[in-house]
Amino acid sequence: MKKDVEFKWTDECQRAMNELKDRMVSQPILALPSSEGRYLLDTDASDFGLGAVLSQEQDGCDRVIAYASRTLNKAERKYETTRKELLAIVYGLKQYKQYLLGRHFVIRTDHAALSWLCRTAEPMPQLARWLTFIQQFDNEILHRPGTQLMN
Repeated sequence: MKKDVEFKWTDECQRAMNELKDRMVSQPILALPSSEGRYLLDTDASDFGLGAVLSQEQDGCDRVIAYASRTLNKAERKYETTRKELLAIVYGLKQYKQYLLGRHFVIRTDHAALSWLCRTAEPMPQLARWLTFIQQFDNEILHRPGTQLMN
């Protein structure tokens, strides 16, 4: 990718994309949820989008159950980093509420956003709504540096 050089989507690019999509939704990548094993919710935000991965500890390792992502709208792109990271957590909780509600689970994030929100004396209305939503879940927050998110 270079400035002023047009990108061309070739047949080889399409084959690579199709293979990547196939691998992302097939074994051993995705597992079925089990009644046993702790759930893990990994969330992250960028300047353009949000991502969430639901995993479960099964047979001594983390198995991915589902992936979710979306782009940020114009207003959300203006959020500061902390607010984007909080939005990613809320997004992940909404996506996987049916798996997580009523169970203890771990939220792993590379940003200390949630602990910051919990310490805010009088959060703005939007943040207060997010906090109220998050508090209905039985979770613990683990901070993982961005370099460890793929492990």
